[in-house]
This record gives sequence, structure tokens and C-alpha cells, in this order.
Amino acid sequence: MTSALPEAVPGTWHRAGTRTGKSNVLIATITAETTVYEPAEEAASLAALGASDVPVRSLFTVDMQFSPSLSVVGVSPKSVLSTAAPKARRQFVDIVEDEGVVVEDTRETLSFERPDGTAGRWYVLDVSYPLSPDLETDRATIPAETNIAIWPTDDAYGMAGGTLPLELPDGVAETLDGLEVDPERDRETIAALIRSVDPDRASE
Repeated sequence: MTSALPEAVPGTWHRAGTRTGKSNVLIATITAETTVYEPAEEAASLAALGASDVPVRSLFTVDMQFSPSLSVVGVSPKSVLSTAAPKARRQFVDIVEDEGVVVEDTRETLSFERPDGTAGRWYVLDVSYPLSPDLETDRATIPAETNIAIWPTDDAYGMAGGTLPLELPDGVAETLDGLEVDPERDRETIAALIRSVDPDRASE
């Protein structure tokens, strides 16, 4: 399926699947549909690398629906960001942990600003990513990093981010058709997504 990611995101990405979850904030129920993307040129190698359906090099966008809507209950998304952001982070953590990824810790919690001036929260998580048992390595996991950003929109929230590998076992890159670890490149790609994604078009 053709990617709905913004043109500002470098590379060619396609959808690796969607996951839907529900949580509550104040008196509203949040239904969040998370769409995961993987780099098309590495899809086969990433599938062979991991024992999770969430690729270790991946991007995601989230489409959030509130019931009842925040405007109906007289709440502005900006005013409850400090409550909504940790809940959205927890919901995403639940999704990846259900797929076998272990979230070790929240390394950093940052404030950030989108190009339009909207302020949000940015979380950097340390994670352990499960390796495929078919690989010839004595390691069961590799260290990885997940970035999650959430910011208020007019009547809901935007949410996006991605996961990247921090290292690979010796010999794995050669076995899996030249996979390479480049955290700075991957962080820049995630940042480009967060700066430019339009929540109203993310799930088209």
C-alpha cells in the first residue's frame, strides 16, 4: 500500500500494519489507531531480523478519536496535555510490549515545538528488541530506542514517532543484506515525521 507519510520524510516507506487500542482520559474514551511503517528496501531483512511484528526500524502515526469529543465536554486538548500525553505514551507502550518488545525505561521526557508553534511532549524510551531465533547469534535481544511525540490539535492530539536499532550482533548485517545501524540518520527521519505529519491525513 502506498505510504501516507509526508514528503518531508526521506526514503520509501510502506505500511507494516495497524493496531487499535482504547484508553480513558478524564471522562472521554480514546480510540487510537496506530499505523506502523517500515522502509520498503529493508522490509525482507527487517522481517528476518526480528521476532516482533513491529520492525526495529520503523515509523508510526496515530489517529485518535475521542468519545465524547473534547469540545462537547468543554475541554481544550492543550489544557489537558499533561494528563493526555502520559496516557498516550502508556497506550503505545502496551501495543509494542504485546508484540514482544520490552520497554526498559523512559530515558528522557522533553518539551518540543512544532513548526506552527504548537508545543508538545517528546518521550525517548530505551527498549530491548527480540531477535529471530533463526539467526546464528547467542543474543536474544538488541538494544533499540523508541521516540514518541504528542501534541494538541484543535480538537484532539497528534501523535507520531519511530523505533531505531542502536546496535546489531556481529555478522548479522552481512547475513541480512547489508542492514546497518545509523541512529543519527534514523533520529533525523523520526524528527522529520514529527515536524511535518498532519494528523488529519496520517491514516489516509
